[in-house]
Amino acid sequence: MPNAFAGGLNACQFSKMRLNDDTRDDMVVFDRATSKVSTFVAQADGSYRYDPSYETAFPNPYNWMLLVDFDADGRRDLFTAATAGMRVFRNTSSGGKVSFQLVADPLMVEGFSGRQALYAGPTDLPAISDLDNDGDIDIIGAEVFGRNPIYYQNLSRDKNPNSAAPGLDFKRNGDCWGNFFINDCEDFTFGINCQGGGRIATPAGATGSARPAHSGLAFTLADTDGDNRKDLFVGHVGCLNLTRARNAGTNNERANFTSVDTKFPANDPINMPSFPAVFVEDVDGDGIRDLLASPNDAARGLADYRATNWFYRNTGTNAAPNYQLVQKNFLQDGMLDLGENAVPALGDLDGDGDADLLVGHYGTSTANGARAGLWYFENKGTPTDPAFDLITTDYLSIAQSLTATNTHPQLIDVDGNQSLDLVLTAQTGRNVQVRVLLNQAPRGTAARFSLAEAKLLTIPKFLSGDKLTLTDVERDGLIDALVGSQDGSVLYHRNTGTTTNPQFTQQNAEFGGFREDPVLRARSLAVVDLNGDQRPELVVGGQYGSLLLYRFPDKPDQPATLLDSLKTLNPAGWGLSVSAADLDGDGLPDLMLGTVAGGIRFVKNTSEKVIVTATEPDESTTPWVFPNPTDRFVTVRPPFDGQAEILNLSGQVVQAGTWVRAHNETKLDLGGLDDGTYLIRVTGQSSMRVQKIVLWK
Repeated sequence: MPNAFAGGLNACQFSKMRLNDDTRDDMVVFDRATSKVSTFVAQADGSYRYDPSYETAFPNPYNWMLLVDFDADGRRDLFTAATAGMRVFRNTSSGGKVSFQLVADPLMVEGFSGRQALYAGPTDLPAISDLDNDGDIDIIGAEVFGRNPIYYQNLSRDKNPNSAAPGLDFKRNGDCWGNFFINDCEDFTFGINCQGGGRIATPAGATGSARPAHSGLAFTLADTDGDNRKDLFVGHVGCLNLTRARNAGTNNERANFTSVDTKFPANDPINMPSFPAVFVEDVDGDGIRDLLASPNDAARGLADYRATNWFYRNTGTNAAPNYQLVQKNFLQDGMLDLGENAVPALGDLDGDGDADLLVGHYGTSTANGARAGLWYFENKGTPTDPAFDLITTDYLSIAQSLTATNTHPQLIDVDGNQSLDLVLTAQTGRNVQVRVLLNQAPRGTAARFSLAEAKLLTIPKFLSGDKLTLTDVERDGLIDALVGSQDGSVLYHRNTGTTTNPQFTQQNAEFGGFREDPVLRARSLAVVDLNGDQRPELVVGGQYGSLLLYRFPDKPDQPATLLDSLKTLNPAGWGLSVSAADLDGDGLPDLMLGTVAGGIRFVKNTSEKVIVTATEPDESTTPWVFPNPTDRFVTVRPPFDGQAEILNLSGQVVQAGTWVRAHNETKLDLGGLDDGTYLIRVTGQSSMRVQKIVLWK
C-alpha cells in the first residue's frame, strides 16, 4: 500500500492547493470524523502520496474546511468554522513552505440590521465560489432553520473595481435565494418569491410540506449542464441521496431553481451512509474538474467506512461535465483502513523475532448487524525493515464465533511464563467482556491461542467506551489493570489474585493524578521504556488527538510527571489507541496509533538512546530483584549479563540457571520451591551479585 499509515478516512472534505514547488496541485483532506487535516502530494502519474510534513502548517479547523482563493493571488486561502460563524486564513505560503495568516474571526457581513457574523451552522457546509462572475468569491449558506439557502454577495469588486486583490466585503442579499424551500430528501417547494424586499413571501397554492427541517445542509455550486448557469448541489443531514437543483435564472440574486434531480448522477447516483457532500476538483490532473462525494458527518456504526470517498471522473468538459463513477474508495484503497475505531497491538506472533500486528476495529456491517474480529498482519520483513502482509481479517475466527463489536487486542505476558498472551476486549450487546487467551506454545515459537479456552476477566467499573491496559504497576510479577474512563480519569485496579487467577480490586480512582477531563477523556495508555534508560514512560493518547508522554509513577499513589506533549508530532486524529514495539531494530520502541477513522499512524522513535552502564552512581542502591518478599514470581534486572541461579541458605543450587541480560527485566518462577529464604545469584564474565529473597505463598 503506498499510503499504508495515512490513518484512515471517513467523512472527508476535499480541496486542492499547491503544497510544494512543483507544477501540480496537491490534495488536502479534512476528515470531519477525526477533525484532522491530511496532505497528499500529487505525483506525475496522477496518484497521490501521503506526506504528513505539511499538516502542522494548517490551523486547527473544526466542523468543516474549504480552500478557496479569495484575494486572487493564485494561492488558495482557508475557510473553516468559528464559534460565531466562520474564520478565514490568508495563504501566505512561499518557497514550498506552507503558512496561513488569520484575517477574519469571525467573518462579518452587512445584514438587515447592521454588521454581524456570517452565519454558518455547525452541521452545515457552505458553498464558497464566485457566483456572479465578477472576480470575487461569494458564499451560499443555509439559514438557521435549514429550509433555504442564503446568498452572501461579495461587494469588494463592486466597490473597488480597479483593486488588484478582492477582499471579504459581504452583504446578505435577501432572506432566501433561488426561489425554493428544502423540505426533505426529495421534497422541495418551488415558486418562493426571494425578491420581495428581502423577506420570504410564499405564493398561494405553493406545493410541498414546507415544514421546518432539522438544520444541516451541504451546498456546492457548479454548472452541471453546460448552460452557463450555476446549479446547486444539496446534501441534507437527514438524507442519503444527493440532490442537484437546476438554475433556470441568472448567476446572482435572481437565480431561480425550478426543478431538482434527486438521483445524481443518473447512471450511478450518489448514495452515502449519511448526509452527502460533493466537491468539484481536478482529481486526476487532466485540467478538467471532477466530482468527489463523501459523508458530511460520521454516522458511526451504520456503514462500511472503508469505501466512503466516491470519485467520478469528468469525461466531458468543464463547461459541459459528464461524471462517470471510477471508484468508491478514493485514497482509502491505498491505506490501511478498517473503517472505524482501529486498535493496534504489536508483538511477535510467529516466533521469528520481529513484531507482528493485530488490529481490532468497530466491525463490518452484515445482514445480522456489525461483527468485529481481529485483522492479523504478519511482519515478513526484517528486524530493521518491517513489511506487514495481511494474513486474515478474522484472526482466530473471532468475528464468526462472537457477536461482538469494538474489539481491542493487547499482547502481554499475563501468566509470567515469558510468552505473549492475548487480552481481547469486545463489546457484546450492552456489555463489555474481557477475555484472556493464554499462549499454549513454547516460548520463542509461533503463538497458539484457543478462543474456546479463553478466560473471562472481571474488571471493576469497566464500561463501554473505556479503554483497558494491563500492566504490572507494582512490579510484583502480577498484571494489574489501568482503565482510561470516559470521563477522563484513570482507574487503577490491583491484581490481588495470582498469575493464573487474576482478581482485580480498585486501589485508586485517579491513578497518576489523571482526573476527570473532557478533552483527554477515554485515555489509551501504553507503558514502555522509550529511551532505554530502564525507566518506563507512560504514553497517553487522548480522545481528541492529543499524545502526551509521562514518567510512569514509582508508586501507584504518586502523580505521573509530564515529560513532553509531543507537539512536534502532526495531529493524529481523534480516538487514539496506542501500541509500541521496536520496528526498525534501533533498540527503541516505535509507536503505532489507531484512530477512530479506522486507520493506523506510524510514529518513529527518534529519541537519543540512553546507554545504562554498571558504573552509574546510584546503581548500588537500585533494587535489582523485586518484589521481595514474593508469593511466586520475582523480577531480576542485573547490571550485567549473566546466569541467574536460585540457592538455598546452604549454598546449594535448587533451581537451574537462567540467562539474564544487563538492565533488562527477566521474571523467574519460584512456584516449584517451598516457602522460605533463598539466594538469587547472578554470575557474569567478571562480576557476581547475590540477593536474599523471601518466598511466602
